[in-house]
Amino acid sequence: MVFSIISCNRSNNTITTFRDSGIPETEYWEIKSVVSGNRLTINQGLKQRTLQLCGLNDITPEAKSYLEQQIKQSPETVPTIFAGKDKQDIWYGDVWVGTGNSENSASGLLLFNGLGKLSEDYYTCPDSDTLKLAEDLAKEQKSGIWRDL
Repeated sequence: MVFSIISCNRSNNTITTFRDSGIPETEYWEIKSVVSGNRLTINQGLKQRTLQLCGLNDITPEAKSYLEQQIKQSPETVPTIFAGKDKQDIWYGDVWVGTGNSENSASGLLLFNGLGKLSEDYYTCPDSDTLKLAEDLAKEQKSGIWRDL
């Protein structure tokens, strides 16, 4: 299952960075570190950014190691979409992990595997329907945090 996110907006603190079409361009960034299950440090040349994965909340302790494992199976630079940044200079968006035809949205994978829940503002992500579907499937399959419900 492939999950994709085009952009996201995180509350009133976000400064949107869309082009005229409303769809941000895909850029290729190197993931330097996994700060947490939903936050990464990424580099492109001399530029460094903190990226908060869009649409995620209540991340499990296993999410960080799962994300690290997915990144190890990815090329050195990964497709990255930025949707905006807040006043603390934290960017919001998504990265695609994996290789070739099996590249997947990191946010979607975490939700699908029950390693996190949708944030209250997930609906502001342009691919919110896909994120909602990923969480619904995790609930249905009783994956991860949905196991005991």
